[in-house]
Amino acid sequence: MKITILQSNFAKALSQISRLVGNRTTLPVLSNALIVAEKGGIKISATDLEVGITTHTTGKVESEGKITLPARILSDFINNNKDQSVEISTDGNIATLKSARFEAVIHGISAEEFPTIPEPTATAFVSLEKESFLNALKKVIIAPALDETRPVLAGIFLSFLDKELIIAATDSYRLAESKIKLAKPIEAKKVIVPTRTMNELARILGGSDAVKEVLFYITENQIIFKIGDTQIVSRLIEGTFPNYTQIIPSSSTIIAKTDLNEITSAVKMSALFAKDSANNNVRLTIKDKGFTISSTATQAGSATSMIKAELSGGDIEIAFNARYILDVLSVFPSGMVTIELNNNASPCVIKTEKDPQFLYIIMPLKSEA
Repeated sequence: MKITILQSNFAKALSQISRLVGNRTTLPVLSNALIVAEKGGIKISATDLEVGITTHTTGKVESEGKITLPARILSDFINNNKDQSVEISTDGNIATLKSARFEAVIHGISAEEFPTIPEPTATAFVSLEKESFLNALKKVIIAPALDETRPVLAGIFLSFLDKELIIAATDSYRLAESKIKLAKPIEAKKVIVPTRTMNELARILGGSDAVKEVLFYITENQIIFKIGDTQIVSRLIEGTFPNYTQIIPSSSTIIAKTDLNEITSAVKMSALFAKDSANNNVRLTIKDKGFTISSTATQAGSATSMIKAELSGGDIEIAFNARYILDVLSVFPSGMVTIELNNNASPCVIKTEKDPQFLYIIMPLKSEA
């Protein structure tokens, strides 16, 4: 194999796949990036056996071939090399990298040992506008479980039905749901995608300014996302996602509307004193037309913040995990936030007026003695 590739193109391609590469793996080849040179261009791939990323880039291909090279060393060499282009030539499993000022010899592993990463073979199941999908995904990706005790909760639920895509996640203490209207009716399909896959997808979508759409390819046990010259393939999580619609309140009696910056500052202030409590406990109190957020720490002290808000429906005192509130506030655009409550044992609904297709629900904490 002998190729020449622009340093900027090489660095960008490696950045797309680099986070999948692990140093602590029982298969040494999984620490490597696969480079495939064909007359049609150059492909660079990485996988951890659950998720695979392949990105295509342009370059001069003098002779075809393929090799896997240690991704960390390769990335460091390319990122620290500011010459315009880099030439790679291989002799067996050894690659020589040359540029105007630098030269390196890197020992690789045969490409034959690299796991096969599936590529799309059929028509895309659906195509979505990138920005609307990314905005919806960013709001939902805060809510899945961090551990895999219940695997279905450690993923993002995608439900295609007629002319709508529902994206949802829950860790059983909170729920996030976004809805996207589709341009035309589509086959009903429900899948659960690992959170790690969706994090990688969000990262790549966020860095793909020129790309306007994301294509979905779905099989029985895999999903492929195609974003311009890059594609992500992932296993699907087996199982049935909880029927969460039954916990969504049909109505609310107590409603508070306040500015995003106002409530964010108040929760952050109380969170400073909530760290010592078992559940990061902050208390929302609506009483006599006043709205406060407070917390108490046995050793550190306490904090109370008054919030300007439009209130209706009566009085309530209710406790929540401060992190769960801050997580959702951090993904809201500026503007008004609506908090809907019924009683101190029922779920709290948090919405933003700028995205009526998004819903966030938090379960309250039990009162501390």
